[in-house]
Amino acid sequence: MEDYLIMALFWGLGGLVNGIAGFGAALIATPLVTQFIDLSVAIPAGTIIGLSMSAQMGITFRKFADWERLRPLIFGAFPGALTGVTLMKKVPGDALKIAMGLFLMVYAFWGLFFEGRSQKVVSKYWGILAGFSSSAIGTSFGMGGPPTIVYTSLAGWRQEQVKAGIGSFFMIAAIIMISAQTLAGLQSVASVTLAMVAVPSAVFGGWMGIRLSKCIGEFSYRKILFSLLMVMGLMILYRSAMALGFF
Repeated sequence: MEDYLIMALFWGLGGLVNGIAGFGAALIATPLVTQFIDLSVAIPAGTIIGLSMSAQMGITFRKFADWERLRPLIFGAFPGALTGVTLMKKVPGDALKIAMGLFLMVYAFWGLFFEGRSQKVVSKYWGILAGFSSSAIGTSFGMGGPPTIVYTSLAGWRQEQVKAGIGSFFMIAAIIMISAQTLAGLQSVASVTLAMVAVPSAVFGGWMGIRLSKCIGEFSYRKILFSLLMVMGLMILYRSAMALGFF
């Protein structure tokens, strides 16, 4: 019962964040959930929850989706999912947590100091690398958003296009990732049950976030979010280092 409450609470919070900014559900929920629930269950469950949230975002902003620009992202997602499954099966959990902490810190640093500074619009074919990276990271430790966020921020997309693009891409990518996890034996009755318990709170949080996004300044919000991610990254690194006996 405690695991169900943890999943519902933290993914509800993640849904709220996702609804406001168009991203961030897994970035908030996964580091918190994996402090209490084993990675081998929490990550596959989070992929299923992510599918529901991406569908919510993609459907809400569907008229802004640019499928021509989304194709390279989707193309890269297939090999990325296979790479992520291999990492999750071969790499120890503590090592994955250290990678998660470092990843959060690097992304938070980029968001705090470099997001929005580049005026150059990158080629859509960089989307293949972004899709590969997002799918690989999402499958292995559940936070695949940042590569796609970075790409969309450099691709000249408007705010509505970003939300539509992220939602539509991750709706398809999540299906690919869940399929790869299932074939690799990573999905289980426990992960599916946890996901089903948390989906309603995540979707409700997303609905609230979409409504709140109309009256919250996005710039200030994003800076607060990136600061929180930096703190989370530090916490995960510290706990993982303690578990490995460095302290």
